[in-house]
Amino acid sequence: MKIKLVTFFPHPNFGTCLQSYALNKVLRDWGHDVEFIYNRHETVDIDGDNYVKFQIKEVIKYIIPSAIVKFIKSIRKKKHTDLTESSTDFVPDENLYILKLPNLPILKFLCRFKSFRNKYLSNLYNTKQQKKVYKYTFLDGNYKTKRLFTPKDYRDVTADADMFITGSDQIWNPYCGGFNPMMFLEFAGDKKRIAYSSSISRPDFPDEIKQRVKDDLSKFKHIAVREQHSVDLLGKLLDRKDIKLVVDPTMLLTKDQWMDFANKAEIEFTIPEKYIFCYFVGCREEYKDMVNDVKARTAIDKVITVDCYGYTLNYGDGYVYHDGGPYEWVYLLSHASVVCMDSFHATIFALKFHKDFVHILKTKPKENSNNSSQNGRMYDILSRYGILYKLYNAENTDWMKPIDFAHVDEIMKSEIEDSLKYLKFEVEN
Repeated sequence: MKIKLVTFFPHPNFGTCLQSYALNKVLRDWGHDVEFIYNRHETVDIDGDNYVKFQIKEVIKYIIPSAIVKFIKSIRKKKHTDLTESSTDFVPDENLYILKLPNLPILKFLCRFKSFRNKYLSNLYNTKQQKKVYKYTFLDGNYKTKRLFTPKDYRDVTADADMFITGSDQIWNPYCGGFNPMMFLEFAGDKKRIAYSSSISRPDFPDEIKQRVKDDLSKFKHIAVREQHSVDLLGKLLDRKDIKLVVDPTMLLTKDQWMDFANKAEIEFTIPEKYIFCYFVGCREEYKDMVNDVKARTAIDKVITVDCYGYTLNYGDGYVYHDGGPYEWVYLLSHASVVCMDSFHATIFALKFHKDFVHILKTKPKENSNNSSQNGRMYDILSRYGILYKLYNAENTDWMKPIDFAHVDEIMKSEIEDSLKYLKFEVEN
C-alpha cells in the first residue's frame, strides 16, 4: 500500500528523529511503500503583499553567503544561551499559534536548480551535527521523502496515497509549534486516515480550536494515542469508545535492531569505560545540581552531554558533544553507566537498553498538575511501569533504587505485542 506518513520531520531533536524512523521501519518491513511528506515552512496567516515579501525573505535566507548565515546564527545562539544559562526554569510556550499550509511557488521553482538546492542545503545544514542529521535523513536510505510547496503538491500527494498516517510525538499539542493543519490532515480529501501514537500532552484543547480539532479528527478511521489521558480526552471530545492506547514507535523495534542502528555511529573522541550520559531538551538550573548529585552518589566522574539545541551548559564538568547525530546519540546512551535526562524518548531508550537512569521534569511539579504539557506523559509512562521513584528529588534518594527490569520487560512485551497488532489492524482493516 502507498502510505503517506506525517509527523515532525525533519527535526533536530533525536527522540523525534527516532520515533519517525521506527514507525517507518515497521511499516516498510511489512512491505508497504512509505513516504514521509513534509513542508518545513508552516506559517501564521499571511496574505497579499506581505506573503510575497515572506516568500522573498525565505529565498534570500538560503542564498546569502554561508559566512553571513553563520554570523547571524552565532548572534542568535549567544542570545539564546545567555537566556538559558541565566534562567532557573524551563517555561513552555503558552502562546497559541494557528498555522496554515504554506504556498511557496518561488521556492519550489528555484529548488529545481541544483546550484540553488545545494546552496540552500549547505546553509540549512551547516554544522557537523546538522550534516550528520542530513545524511541520516536524506542519504542513508532510512526514509523516502517528498517536500510539499504548493496546493497542487498536496492534491498530487493525496491522489497518490492509499492512506495517511499521523505518527507519534506531540503533533497534536497546539502549544508545541502551533496548531498545524498538516498534522491533522486537513488536506487529505476522502482518503483513509489513521493515527498511531499521536500525542496531545495537554489536559485539553483551547476553546479557540476545539471544534476544528473535533471536525478534523472525526474523519480519522482509527486513532491510537500515546497517553491514557489522551484516550480519555479524545473519547469525550469525539464521543468515541475506540480510541486506543499504544506505545511510542521507538519501543516497537528490538534492542538488537537499535544496536545495529547505533553501530553506524562515527564518534570523534575516546569514550570512557564508565560515564554518565546526559540529554536535556529543556533548561533548568536544577539540572546541574542533579548531575552533580548523581556523580557524587555513583562515584562516576565522567559525564558526556549530547546537545542538539546549541546549548553550551556543561553538566558535571563533563564533555559537551555538539557533533553527535542520531546514530551517535543511541550509541552513547546504550553504552552509558547511568543516564540523566528530561526527555521522554531518552527514558524509553534507557528502559530498552536496561540502563539505570534518573529523570528530571521539565517543569516543577508543584507548579503544574500531572497533566501539564511537559510532565503528563512522564507520569503516565513511569506509573505504568511502577518506577515513578526514578523522578529526581533532591530531598531524598529514592531515585537511586534499582529498576526491576524483568518486571518492566514483561509489561513492555505485552504492550508492544498489543500495539503492533493494533497498528496492523489499523492499516489492513
